[in-house]
Parts: sequence; structure tokens; C-alpha cells
Amino acid sequence: MATVSTVNSTADSSALAASSAKELSDRFLTMLTAQMRNQDPLNPLDNAELTSQMAQISTVTGISQLNTTMQWLGYNMSALQSTQATSLIGRQVLVSGDVMSLKDSKATGGYTLSLPVENAEVRIYNADKTEVGRIKLGAKEAGTYTFDWDGKSADGAALADGNYTFEVAVSSGTETGVAPTLSTVTIASVRPSSSGTVVLDSKGNSINLSDVYQVW
Repeated sequence: MATVSTVNSTADSSALAASSAKELSDRFLTMLTAQMRNQDPLNPLDNAELTSQMAQISTVTGISQLNTTMQWLGYNMSALQSTQATSLIGRQVLVSGDVMSLKDSKATGGYTLSLPVENAEVRIYNADKTEVGRIKLGAKEAGTYTFDWDGKSADGAALADGNYTFEVAVSSGTETGVAPTLSTVTIASVRPSSSGTVVLDSKGNSINLSDVYQVW
């Protein structure tokens, strides 16, 4: 239904813009005709001035038509994105975030690196912000990565299912820092937003399609 509504809005906007451009052109021609009829025979309208006026209305009409075309393309791109994004329903994606959901002793997180690092390590925290586990990842090249956690603490104890936060500490030589983290979410539905950007809903959260790093 959202796609049909978008298409109808596109048709209405295009028709309105086309009508405005035609109205502007007709008004100019009416004024130009009146000007030529009432010109002084001893001082007729200069050809260069006439040509300039014709060029101006042609430019205005062309810009109006170009705007109409761009609006039509924008609306149709939004409708196309909505249609294509429906293929993501039920699939998992990586988006910006630092939360992992542990279920049946398994959780997946991700991170992205703009530069290679000599060492990377995941540090996992419970709801009280207490560190409960670490995962050594070693040296990594620049890119987007995922990792799995078995839900065990540093001493091997199985932890309860639920949400945990994490960070990815990185280092190269004496330089240290943290990498941008990514959360795994399952897409539940797709809808276009008021701005025309397709968003993905997962557990009530809205995610811009452009913010999706990886799909599997």
C-alpha cells in the first residue's frame, strides 16, 4: 500500500508541475502577443529584445520541466528501494550499535576498521557495566568483520541469556583505540519514511537502509 501511495503522489506532483509550466508559458505568450499588437509602428519591438524574452521563457520552462523530471525520479527511486528492501525481511543485518543478544549460548557482533591493526580484542560487559568476557581477534586488515561469542565468561562459566554490550579494543605499536562496533538485528518489516528514505524495523527500532553494513 505504501508503494501505491507513493506512485499516486508522484503522478499528482508531476501533473501539477506540468500544469504550472504550461500556465506560465501561456501567460508569457499572451503578454508577448499583446505587446506586439500595441507596439509603436515607428518604434517596433527590437528583434534582439524579442529573442531575449523568448530565451528567458524557454529557460524558465526548461528548468520547471527538469524539476518535474527530478521529482519523478526521486519518488520512483524511493518506491524501488521499498520494493527491493522487502527481500531483507527475515534476514540478519549489521548496523551501528554495541549490543549483543545472547540466546542458547550464542551471540554475534561486528566491527569495522578503516585501517589495519596489529591486535584486536572484544570486551564484553553485562547490564551493570562489569566486564564478563574477552575474545582475542589478533591482527586484522581494514574492513568489516563479525565474531561469535559462546556466552562464556573468562573463567569458562556459562552466562545467562540476555543483552550484553561490547567494545572492540585495537592497537598497533604504541597506538591504541577502539573500533566502531556493529550490532546484529533481524529485519521484521520495511516501510518508507516521510522523507522518502526506506527504513527497516526490527523490534520497534527504525534503521535507515543506508546504515546497513552487511546482510546475510
